[in-house]
Amino acid sequence: MKKMIKKSMLPECSISSCNGIALLLLCPLLIAGCGDTFNPKPYKFDMTRLNQDGSTNDGNDYAKQPWACVRDNKTSLIWEVKKSEPSLQNANNTYSWYDPDQNSNGGWAGKANGGVCTGSDCDTKSYVNAINAKKLCGFTDWHLPSSEEMSTLVDTSVFYPGPTIPAVYFPEPLLAGKYWSDTTFRTRRAGAWAWRFDYGSEYLWEKSEALNVRLARGTPKKIEEQSNAK
Repeated sequence: MKKMIKKSMLPECSISSCNGIALLLLCPLLIAGCGDTFNPKPYKFDMTRLNQDGSTNDGNDYAKQPWACVRDNKTSLIWEVKKSEPSLQNANNTYSWYDPDQNSNGGWAGKANGGVCTGSDCDTKSYVNAINAKKLCGFTDWHLPSSEEMSTLVDTSVFYPGPTIPAVYFPEPLLAGKYWSDTTFRTRRAGAWAWRFDYGSEYLWEKSEALNVRLARGTPKKIEEQSNAK
């Protein structure tokens, strides 16, 4: 399908020079050849690793003592950490976008059970229900994050092929996947925004497509653009 972009960097560009700010925004892959014209500072994430029971994990050894979630101390959101083994939270599981509630689906429910996964039906609604039933990290209010919430996981100083999500907190095999948000595209209700963590950009996809999912919980504090954060 044709992918579209909203306020994010385009992944492909055919130009060979670096003249003008517009070109810098459109061609992140060429920035390395532009000297110091555009050199964003790495975003400083402040996160706390949590165990399945909600207690704090020291983060010293994920292999021996893996954490299940991370709390973003800047936004107060808590995020799930995916797993490598076949399971409900396997990083390679995919889900179609589905929400039958007309009050929250943007006017289009999407497609039920349209992905490939383990542990639940393979759509976003079923996955949210399964994670809440599991009481991941002690919580039962997990949700599909908004596009704005997803943006807080992106370090805009990292370019393709990424990952633009902090691997030190999310040590999983599919960091650069395509992750659904709950945000329907206003002028095409059959589409919703998803974030790619290889380019660090949001794209428009048909809700029937099978993409990855990473849930969040909590009510965020003020969300700032990562590119402007100090």
